[in-house]
Amino acid sequence: MHSRRFPRLITLAVVLMLILGAALPGLAQENKITFLTPAWGVPPNEEALRAFEAETGITVEIQSVQMADLFSRVQIASASGQAAADVIFLTEEAPSNIVATGNLLALNDLIAGVDTSDFTQLDFWTVDGMTYGFPVYSQLVMMDYNAARLAEAGFDAPPATWAELTDMAKALKEQGLDEYPVAMGAIDWSWYLMALSMGDPMFDDDLNPVFADEGSKGREAMALLMSYFAEGLISPEMLAGSINQHALFWSGVGTFHQGWQGSVRVANNPDTSQQAPNAEYLPLPEVGNTWSFPAGLGIDANSANVDAAWQFIQWYTQPAQQQAIYAAFGLYPSRLSVAAALNEAGEIQGYDAIVAQAAKVDELPRYALWWGPFTNNVTETILEAAQTGADANAVIDQLAETWNELRAEYE
Repeated sequence: MHSRRFPRLITLAVVLMLILGAALPGLAQENKITFLTPAWGVPPNEEALRAFEAETGITVEIQSVQMADLFSRVQIASASGQAAADVIFLTEEAPSNIVATGNLLALNDLIAGVDTSDFTQLDFWTVDGMTYGFPVYSQLVMMDYNAARLAEAGFDAPPATWAELTDMAKALKEQGLDEYPVAMGAIDWSWYLMALSMGDPMFDDDLNPVFADEGSKGREAMALLMSYFAEGLISPEMLAGSINQHALFWSGVGTFHQGWQGSVRVANNPDTSQQAPNAEYLPLPEVGNTWSFPAGLGIDANSANVDAAWQFIQWYTQPAQQQAIYAAFGLYPSRLSVAAALNEAGEIQGYDAIVAQAAKVDELPRYALWWGPFTNNVTETILEAAQTGADANAVIDQLAETWNELRAEYE
């Protein structure tokens, strides 16, 4: 008799636990998601994050890693059919590293119920009609400069061409006002910035490396960049790898600086920069094109917590969180309304210059599967060339050869 009643008692106990679990969230199974992100993607307002968790019942475990480690963790987990995390922070190099390789979930069905008219650069995360990232911040590669120092050298306007910038830099050095007036690194971005602003498209519609064409602006840009190192217009610290161009500029070295959308805010902070309060955005010389490096949030293709992950993404991109991210890191919000509100509050310096630069964007082909290894090779090649004084044309030829070899390997 007791043995026949025992299963019935178990059934009643299970039902009771389910009822209590529904009535008492503390007894229910924990709803937990993981968020894989670099340090600057960690929500800066911890109190707001805890409020989100309390309101939704979703626990967020943050895993902060270097971006190179983030990409490798996603790739390794995906190879075994596992999710590296539920929510993945996406930087400008994510397209070739984890988007084009099929590691992320298409968000189209989730986004369908959201008004996206307030967000910029949603198209950056969209390929063949499928959207894999939701915009977090919107950044352009830009330049800024010390207007007061330039005026002291006798120039009443910023340079409109790279030739003018070069002449001004030489004058600053000769006058003893700035020993190393060009704060740019021996990196891929320096070359891209110069070539695009000169009007080189870099690649054609079929992804052929037109930067290697005879007489191209890409060749001209590389020759000019190499001359800056050879003539001592860029600090040799850039070749030693002990500091980057941003920290060098903020230390007071450099009049012209390769910055970003939001860099003036940092440069004019007297607590962090010796350039304050004289930094202004420099309209990129000549054609003036640049490229973007936005960020987004995506969901791992193998995530078992899609609904909870999407709730977190929607919370993360709310105006309050975007304002907190801008205040903490100077990262320009992806919401037009938040950017406008910050500008009206006097929080965004150079707002008009940012808007003007946003009209001149020529994106690089970062969805090409081989873009990641290519752009890493560009930095390695430029650094070696600057250290050894290599011929700029030989550098360009080598980069074109590398591009074509990687393309043949990946296609």
